[in-house]
Amino acid sequence: MKLKFYVLTSTDYEALLRHNDPEYSNIHKDDMVVVINSLDSAYIEQAKNYCSAEDIKYYITESNGSPAKGKNTLLDVFLESDDDYCVMIDGDDFLTPHGVWMYKHLAGLETPPDAVCLINQISLRFVDNVLYFVNPMTVDYRGLSLVDFYKEFKEDCGLSHEKSMYFENLQRKFYTEQEKYSEGNEVHCRVTWLSKKAAAFKFDEDLIVGEDTLQMLHLKHEALEGRLNFYSTDEYPATYIYDEREAGTVDVETSFGTDCEWIDAYLNKLEEMKYSGKLHRNKRLPELKIEYPADYIYDDLGLTEPETYTLQVAA
Repeated sequence: MKLKFYVLTSTDYEALLRHNDPEYSNIHKDDMVVVINSLDSAYIEQAKNYCSAEDIKYYITESNGSPAKGKNTLLDVFLESDDDYCVMIDGDDFLTPHGVWMYKHLAGLETPPDAVCLINQISLRFVDNVLYFVNPMTVDYRGLSLVDFYKEFKEDCGLSHEKSMYFENLQRKFYTEQEKYSEGNEVHCRVTWLSKKAAAFKFDEDLIVGEDTLQMLHLKHEALEGRLNFYSTDEYPATYIYDEREAGTVDVETSFGTDCEWIDAYLNKLEEMKYSGKLHRNKRLPELKIEYPADYIYDDLGLTEPETYTLQVAA
C-alpha cells in the first residue's frame, strides 16, 4: 500500500524544516507531501523554495485563513493522488521517529485501518517559562466538579459577571457532551491516519475551533455503523507531538483561553449530529494492536518513559 506523510503548513518555516530533520521526525523526503495553505505570500514563496530545493513534492492551495479550509485542501490533494493512505500532520506539530515507523508499519499490513486517532496525546507547552510535557486532551471528569470556572473567568481573566457565568455554562456543557461521545477521558482525539474512504469526510468550515473534533465524531459514527475500520492508539510511546510553545490559531481565536464563544458554535453543530442519530453515547472505538519485532526499540524523542509503557501485542 502506498503511504505518504502530508504536512499542512501556513506560517512557521522552522517548524516545516523539522519533518525531515534527523533530530526530529526524519521523514524521508520522497515519503512527504507539503500542502502550503497560507494568506502570507512571503511565506508561500519561502516554503515553495524550500520544497523545490529539497525536491519535496508540494502543492499551494487556496486559503481563507481557517484550519478547516487548510485541512480540506490537504484531503483534496490526497484524494486526487495515487496514494492509498495519508498521515495528516499539522505543520506546527511533528511526528516522533517511532511515529514514522508505526505508520509505515500500518501501510505494510494486509488490511490497514481506514482511520486512526490518538488517546493520551502529548503536548510541549511553556508554563511560566518552564517547558512541560502535558496531556492536553485528557480530562479528569470527576475533578471538574471542583473547578471554579466562574472564578477563573471573573477574577483571573477579568471578565464581567454575565460573561463569566455564560462561559462557565458553556465550558461545563462542552465537557458533559464530550464525556458522553468522545473516547473515555479524551476530550478530543486527533485523527492522524486516513484512507481515501475516510478522507471523504471533510472538516466543517463553519467552525474555527473544534472542526477536527467534529470530524472525528463523524468518522466514529461511520465506524460504529460498520462502514469504516477506525481505531484509537495510545500515545505511550508517542507518535505525534503537539507543539504549543508558539501561539496557534486556537490560542488567537480563544484569546488564550479567555473567550469561549467557539464552544457555542461547536455545541450547535454537535446538536445537529445528535438529532441526525450520528452520536453514540458511551461507545468506544477498538484500540489498535501492533505486533512489534522482538528487537524493536522505540524512539519517541524521550517524551515518554519506558516504565510507563505497556507493550500491546497482537492476539
